Formats: sequence, structure tokens, C-alpha cells
Amino acid sequence: MPRLVILCLHRRSRLSPLAPRLAHSGPGRNRQPLSEMDVAVGLVVFFMTFLTPCGYILHNLSQFRRQ
Repeated sequence: MPRLVILCLHRRSRLSPLAPRLAHSGPGRNRQPLSEMDVAVGLVVFFMTFLTPCGYILHNLSQFRRQ
């Protein structure tokens, strides 16, 4: 039997006692809905994460073409 298969089977048997604990979900805390400000800040951060590098590249495109 190849070593990789043996390692995969060994790892699976070692993790199986943890599987029921990871699958169990408790009642948790009472969560309140997000406010409009929380949603707005989240959206701004999310889009700026992607748009800032693109804007930098487009702003310096002529310099990148010279290199």
C-alpha cells in the first residue's frame, strides 16, 4: 500500500473522535441584527480591498509599460 494512502487513513482515524464535537452547534448568544452603519463600513472595506490595488495599477500604467 502506498505511503500516502496509509498517511491519509491514519490522519482520518486520528481526527474522527473530534468530528462529533466540531459538528455540534450550541445555542449560542443572542445576536442582534447589524445596523446600517455596520453594513456600510463593511461594504466600503470590502470594495476598497479590491479597488485600491486596481486603481494604483491603472494610475501607474504608463510607468509599468516602460519597465
